[in-house]
Amino acid sequence: MKTNLKPLSIDDLIALRDEISREIESRRKEARKKLWQEFQDKAKALGVSLEELLAGQKKTRAKARSGKIAVKYVHPADKTLTWTGRGKQPLWVAEWLRAGKSLDDLKV
Repeated sequence: MKTNLKPLSIDDLIALRDEISREIESRRKEARKKLWQEFQDKAKALGVSLEELLAGQKKTRAKARSGKIAVKYVHPADKTLTWTGRGKQPLWVAEWLRAGKSLDDLKV
């Protein structure tokens, strides 16, 4: 559905935008509420509370995140200098790249 917005003033467009934003948020809240109820009903059918299921999920996620990240890059001359590729680049990587060398040269 395409609406001709040309005849509307800036104030009318702003009011329309705000009204649309409120309607979108209202529909999202209603959809979340409906989904929450569906999940509660399904959990109840299994004989557990939704809170129990969610608490178990949080523990599982925490375990998954507690593992070490594999090293992706290592300095060719000093094997103690490593980087996972996450977070800020170490100085030795930045220097390597400034020297015109490729990050691919450092891959493990």
